[in-house]
Amino acid sequence: MRAGKLTRWQKAGALVPMAVLVGAWGVALANSGLASAVDSDNGGEVPSVPSTAYDDPASVVDEAPAGIDPRAGTEGTVATLSTDGIPNAALSAYKRAETLLAQADAGCHLPWHLLAAIGRVESNHGRISGNQLNASGTATPGIYGPQLNGSNNTTQINDTDSGALDQDPVYDRAVGPMQFIPGTWKSVGVDADNDGVKNPQNVNDAATSAGIYLCAGPGDLSNPAELRSAVLRYNRSETYADTVIAISNGYAQGNYTQSPNNLTSSSPLVQRSSDQSISAADRQAAAAEEANPTTTTPTTTSSTDGTSGTSGTGSSGTTTTTTPSTPTSSNSGVTGLVESLTSDLTGQSGTSGTSTLSWVEARAACLASGVSVLDVKALTTCVAELLG
Repeated sequence: MRAGKLTRWQKAGALVPMAVLVGAWGVALANSGLASAVDSDNGGEVPSVPSTAYDDPASVVDEAPAGIDPRAGTEGTVATLSTDGIPNAALSAYKRAETLLAQADAGCHLPWHLLAAIGRVESNHGRISGNQLNASGTATPGIYGPQLNGSNNTTQINDTDSGALDQDPVYDRAVGPMQFIPGTWKSVGVDADNDGVKNPQNVNDAATSAGIYLCAGPGDLSNPAELRSAVLRYNRSETYADTVIAISNGYAQGNYTQSPNNLTSSSPLVQRSSDQSISAADRQAAAAEEANPTTTTPTTTSSTDGTSGTSGTGSSGTTTTTTPSTPTSSNSGVTGLVESLTSDLTGQSGTSGTSTLSWVEARAACLASGVSVLDVKALTTCVAELLG
């Protein structure tokens, strides 16, 4: 990290009282303040952001980032943002980092949803490999990327921290919810929650540190070109930047839900219409099904020899036919809705009755009205009311 004259953050510090920066979260500052991104004895000063961008990336190029289902691609990932949710601790950390950076470096215009998008791509908000965020926002038992030894499409980075952060004394591993390389964390890491430890496994420390990294230098992230440039510094992959920016835009449009901290999560669920592992024709067919779901339980008719069959030729050569059955009672309709909701939450394409308003449209309307995707009863009731 190179020192500048007087950074934007330092200039802001002369105008903004420290209590304003962190008072909203009730952090007892005393005279220590937030830890600086550089080691310093100036405990009461506003932490500094370098006036020039960091030379080293924060995370490393990974063709299949840990927080993304490789079947999904960018399109499929964005399509399932609401289903996957953001843990409460992570959402709070992203928004806290946005507020701190806005007060300390107003010219950067760092949005919380950009940090959330990076957290989603890097670790699915701290939930990969069986992890979950605890009450303090720390990934438990801990997130450690693959050994960066040059194999399996990894970048070779020899050990820089004697295994202190990544538990590997031979090669580096990316660590924590934002997947910082130990060498970069040493330069940029901050103690954002003021617990006395700069911990890359803690989403508060990691999110604010990621914000400092992205704001380093003269960039204005409200400018799309400069935002992309900052993301590419974080991880030098065009595909990575495309995915992060698309997810950030999705979150900015309200395409997210909150989820409890103590829930682990696998990679995001993929709708068949977004599954990149099947053909384009199959994806188009699945999209048509998802847009116009129907309930078609086949019933069979008996052939002339008394045996039952499906459409085609029976054992006696007599042709049999199948006809779709439709729900005949309100109870069966509700059952269909519950099955649709269950399928939707498990990544299957949903089905419902014959209402002119489709299941997908009704579900989207309910989520937009504020119903949580995790509240099965409320979401089912809402959809049932809309479908009439």
